[in-house]
Amino acid sequence: MHVHVALCALIALAPLVVTYAYECPEDRKQADSNEKRLQKDLLCSYQTDFRPVVNHTQAVNVKVRFALKYIAFDQQEEVFTIHSWVAMSWKDEFLSWTPSDYGNIEEIQLGSHEIWTPELALFNADASSYQSESFYTTCLVKKDGVVMCVPHLAHSGICSTRLRYWPYDTQKCTLYFGSWMHTGEQVNFTFYQEMPVILDEYQPGPGWKLLDVKNVRLPGNYSCCPNNTYPMLKYTFKLQREAAGPAAIVVVPSLVIVSMTLTSLLLDVKDNTRLVLACFSLFGHFIFLTEIGYDIPKHSADTPVVLLFLRDSMLVTLGAVILTLGLMALRRRTEPPPAWLKNIHLRITTGPARYVVFTEFDPADSKPLTENDLNEDSSRIRSDWMQVANVINSVIFLVTFLIYLILLFSYIL
Repeated sequence: MHVHVALCALIALAPLVVTYAYECPEDRKQADSNEKRLQKDLLCSYQTDFRPVVNHTQAVNVKVRFALKYIAFDQQEEVFTIHSWVAMSWKDEFLSWTPSDYGNIEEIQLGSHEIWTPELALFNADASSYQSESFYTTCLVKKDGVVMCVPHLAHSGICSTRLRYWPYDTQKCTLYFGSWMHTGEQVNFTFYQEMPVILDEYQPGPGWKLLDVKNVRLPGNYSCCPNNTYPMLKYTFKLQREAAGPAAIVVVPSLVIVSMTLTSLLLDVKDNTRLVLACFSLFGHFIFLTEIGYDIPKHSADTPVVLLFLRDSMLVTLGAVILTLGLMALRRRTEPPPAWLKNIHLRITTGPARYVVFTEFDPADSKPLTENDLNEDSSRIRSDWMQVANVINSVIFLVTFLIYLILLFSYIL
């Protein structure tokens, strides 16, 4: 049975064997063109695993240029990604020829997998995503051995965010490029002298505006290796957040709840509107802080000032609620105010400080008066407490307003 199965397999593969064994007729064979002959001669004994220099002590100088196409910044994961055409140029001493020997051909195109290519590595790459140092593209080779490859590559690096001024923050992301396997005496990465970074065809990414790109070559001199250098190409990208959306959902609601807190301090305490408004403002702080927590990255090195502002504003609003409850209890007191409290009230109302007393609560109680409350002393006592409450509320309002100004200038401006 095994012999029968093997025989069937040979019969099935017979057409393939015949196809591959078939030879092209002599009259159909094409003569080698100059370009084909040049390519065969260049690659006949070429070794892609070794640096393209005759003298091993000589370095291969590789010039690098980035033509940015697109930038993406994942602030939640702190991953910065650039998509660009990376132009790399170097001289290959084994890929030169005399043009007159090949029909005056001065340049030829070869696949990057057929020749030696430098491996440009990103040192601060995101470890969660695989990024190959090799590339596959078509390279242009000139008669003197100068090779130019322009692959389309994507590099993702780690970028720590600074969110102190969120959502009006500016971020700086830095990428470091170099060679993992070779020293600077073997493969020397440098910039193009003219236009090391091209932004002609750059398209802005969602939510971010590219302000500037700076490039610096680090010589890579380290005390551990005095005889070798490890140069790096440093690119610093300055990004500004497009804050139209975040500002609409952060700044405006913040101003609204602050206004609610200040407005509640201007209302009369005899009805429950003031207490309801203050409690609603306090509840709005909790809800707003929770909603902002979903939009702010969790891995920031610092705390956004808008959160600090809302935190302190929530404490101020809590004070407004406590003050309202205290004034409501104060205006129902039946015993006369202490003498020292009357003296303070007299000094304030008769001196320059009287201009800060602008709230006037109605001394009439919201509850119906009893027969015991209809005497002159009771009305005078209630009036005295209302005057004290007016002074306290006016001072607290001015202090609260001053606190919000301090918070505004300390955190926001």
